[in-house]
Amino acid sequence: MKALEKICLTLISLLVTNYAFSQSSCAPTTAQSDLDINNVRTTILVGGDMWWDLTSPKYEIPKGSNKHSLYAGSLWIGGIDAGGQIKVAAQTYRQSGTDFWGGAIDTVQIGISASKCLQYDRHWNVSKTEVQDFINDPTTATNDIKSWPGNGDPTSNEGTYLAPFVDVNGDGTYDYTDGDYPGYNFSGVYPAAPGTCKTVCNDYLFGDQTIWWVFNDVGNIHGTGSDPIGLEIRAQAFAFQTNDEINNMTFYKYQIINRSTNTLTQTYFGQWVDPDLGNSIDDYVGCDVGRGLGFCYNGDADDETASGYGINPPAVGVDFFQGPLADMLDNIDNDKDGCVDCTFCTDSAGVVSVIPDDVLREQIIMSKFMKYDNVNNSPIGNPNGFTDFYNYLQGIFSMVNL
Repeated sequence: MKALEKICLTLISLLVTNYAFSQSSCAPTTAQSDLDINNVRTTILVGGDMWWDLTSPKYEIPKGSNKHSLYAGSLWIGGIDAGGQIKVAAQTYRQSGTDFWGGAIDTVQIGISASKCLQYDRHWNVSKTEVQDFINDPTTATNDIKSWPGNGDPTSNEGTYLAPFVDVNGDGTYDYTDGDYPGYNFSGVYPAAPGTCKTVCNDYLFGDQTIWWVFNDVGNIHGTGSDPIGLEIRAQAFAFQTNDEINNMTFYKYQIINRSTNTLTQTYFGQWVDPDLGNSIDDYVGCDVGRGLGFCYNGDADDETASGYGINPPAVGVDFFQGPLADMLDNIDNDKDGCVDCTFCTDSAGVVSVIPDDVLREQIIMSKFMKYDNVNNSPIGNPNGFTDFYNYLQGIFSMVNL
């Protein structure tokens, strides 16, 4: 990790929290899987972070080059409860512990047992080709197709449905021996949510390779020092094997479910990114507001040393393609499309309509971009406690050391 800066890209929305959780004692997650179907090879962890193996950078591009453009990344979420208390689920390098553990939440106790955390400290790694082969010939089922977590455990009060699947016989239960399979949409036609032009996406897997897992923020004491929020996060990392620039991209989708009962306001969702673009000593960061894109680039035309990309080095970017829904009629162009409190909607025939915000709420793309230095005990340095994490999510520096 470099000594220059980290960045955090932020989305704003609302969610819900609770004040009473069952006490858990889950161990930190250890499972790792590689997303590697295209020109990128990167490591995905279960515990809310990715692109590293807890020691070294693992976002290798081009694959096989031993050159890395990202060191680590993690999901950050924070807001304010009804009593004015900040609640945060976030982490950087787990040096103070973690705020995330594997597993689906017990929806009655709003908790999870240590044994359940251990059971879910894993990924399910599938590909479109493997699933298509299984559909054509059921004897080719991989172990991840056989064990696919389509349903939650009712004895632990988990949600009825977990990972997306195609229910061939319509009985509501995932069973590969019935021909059920992980939920790729092979037709390529995705339905829109009723009354909107937005694709329904939580019921599908995406990519030519997909890694699916579920994690939560109630498994133990938060490393940030915050009380738990009550989040169950169903995640997929995916990539496409193509002949264009998409072959150099990876994608991440989070279905964030609030398993608690009380309102948390002034809530921010952020992607924390530590970009190490080859040799990180002369890296710089910036953002493109209209595109919702944060990026990192080299300071000159030569990225030196054995870890560097050499002459004419590339840049790396992190983009929000889809965010949470904005507050209705907030007088902000949240999706940066030039239309305040309205959305441009394109139907299947290519006809573009302008939909007012009280009919179709805008989606928030990047609303904040924040850089901080890799130093301690500084208002512009590494976060120290949940208040600092929440301040960075809001796009402001800490006031503690000013």
